[in-house]
Amino acid sequence: AREAREVARRLGADCAVAIGGGSTTGLGKAIALDSGLPILAIPTTYAGSEMTPIYGITEAGLKKTGKDIRVLPRTVIYDPELSLGLPVGLSVTSGINAIAHAAEGLYAVDANPVISLMAQEGIAALGRALPLIKANPGDVTARSDALYGAWLCGTVLGAVGMALHHKLCHTLGGSFNLPHAETHTIVLPHALAYNAAAVPEAMARIATALGGTSAAQAVFDLARDNGAPVALKDIGMKETDLDRACKIAMSNQYPNPRALEAGAIQRLLQDAFEGRRPG
Repeated sequence: AREAREVARRLGADCAVAIGGGSTTGLGKAIALDSGLPILAIPTTYAGSEMTPIYGITEAGLKKTGKDIRVLPRTVIYDPELSLGLPVGLSVTSGINAIAHAAEGLYAVDANPVISLMAQEGIAALGRALPLIKANPGDVTARSDALYGAWLCGTVLGAVGMALHHKLCHTLGGSFNLPHAETHTIVLPHALAYNAAAVPEAMARIATALGGTSAAQAVFDLARDNGAPVALKDIGMKETDLDRACKIAMSNQYPNPRALEAGAIQRLLQDAFEGRRPG
């Protein structure tokens, strides 16, 4: 990030063009945060980062996030043909990463009816699109639907606060170097199960959007049935690190529908490590 800022300054750049996934957009944001340069974002995955004023920078083993309107791209171009080369596996995990933004948006402390409508529609769009992309990666209509869902879910992420799921994923990604989209995909069903009893209406909307009866199980099945990883042990997490992950996640309080309980979060992480389908 520092090198990119220096290059932009040396060149006297008047904008940053970010073509790629969430990490690419994030690098553009790191430049804009320091310089105020406008960003033109051309996303090729379903991360949704292009619709948010949220930035994240990992340093000294910890991921720090923040909000600043300077990092919100001024213009976004969605072209489904640019995502045709996105491998099926990454398409699915990227899409479920987007679903995570909308799912937590439905039970955010600052949720509102308009954002909740966008969240449910975004989840439904991705729930439709991902199996079609797996069946035919060249399906431009399905790719369009996925980008539509990503746009909605990203807008939700930028508008309201996130909760336990995002905190856990920032911990696992920033401190244990796990891949971003896969981590979101694996953790989301378990975070939803953790919060389910506290926010039944939000869970019902997620389940309805995915054509299921249980939000946690519907997300897990969407991942498993479309070839995504469902266990942290399969993406490089060590079981001996689960305790430390729990301690980091508990280290500062943040809004969540259910109180943060160390024992229950430890069980959540263990279930995610093993890849158990939520009960």
